[in-house]
Amino acid sequence: MGDMGLSVGIALLNSKIEVLTNLDGRSKKTIKNAKSNNIKNVTLSDLINNCDIILSIIPPSASIEVANKLSKLSQMISKPITYVECNAISPDTTNFIEKSFIGTAFKNSKYIDGSIIGTAPTDKYKPKLYVSGKFAYKIEILKSNAFQIINLGDRLEAASSIKMCYASLTKGTNALWISLLLLSKKLNIFDELIEELGYSQKDTLIKMKNQIPKLPAKSGRWIAEMREIASTYASQRLNSGSFDNAAYIYNLVSLIENQEIKDLSNIINELNINPK
Repeated sequence: MGDMGLSVGIALLNSKIEVLTNLDGRSKKTIKNAKSNNIKNVTLSDLINNCDIILSIIPPSASIEVANKLSKLSQMISKPITYVECNAISPDTTNFIEKSFIGTAFKNSKYIDGSIIGTAPTDKYKPKLYVSGKFAYKIEILKSNAFQIINLGDRLEAASSIKMCYASLTKGTNALWISLLLLSKKLNIFDELIEELGYSQKDTLIKMKNQIPKLPAKSGRWIAEMREIASTYASQRLNSGSFDNAAYIYNLVSLIENQEIKDLSNIINELNINPK
């Protein structure tokens, strides 16, 4: 249970909705955070037996494995589940998961495509949970402080589609910024570029300085997401190169996750001496 999952769980609890989770293999810190916020850690079997809806909020690289595990367990214990795939995956991936899930899970199980757009919920802010597919209406019972629910209709992959487009802008832009700054460093023109950005792209430079130094802690989770976006572009006969590069950039940034980053210049210097 990462930051988003924990925050969603807390917001659901605050809306008087019982929340269960399974934290097998997760860190002591994660388990402690869940326990201190009254989120019950249960076995996967208990999760299936006691939950009306299961929200999958995990790194996209684990989406297929987790859906397969839960669908097989559903069949083993003869209990149908309503499963909402909330992760940053491509339309093709969600269609693949849905086909496997429905073919494996116990009869009457339901699969809903979903995507969360926005930051983690707070007392004053709710991200949007986009849902789609013929069972998307089932999620209405989770109207709460956790998110605004937007039903995109019966086309299964619609929720994943909007996530791929939106993240192309947000995470794709961050990767592009890092790429051009790293290029300027390698071309020995970094300081001059920063000066020009301060003159002609002042708002963009402010965003770079605020956002990029924070990325090492997050970038490892975004590598698979960039690959999902790249495959989405390729599936529509669009060039995926920008997002193949974004996956490379976030992998590079993840290598300095445990280093103390002071500012924009510092992170670009560190990346320049850590080629992969």
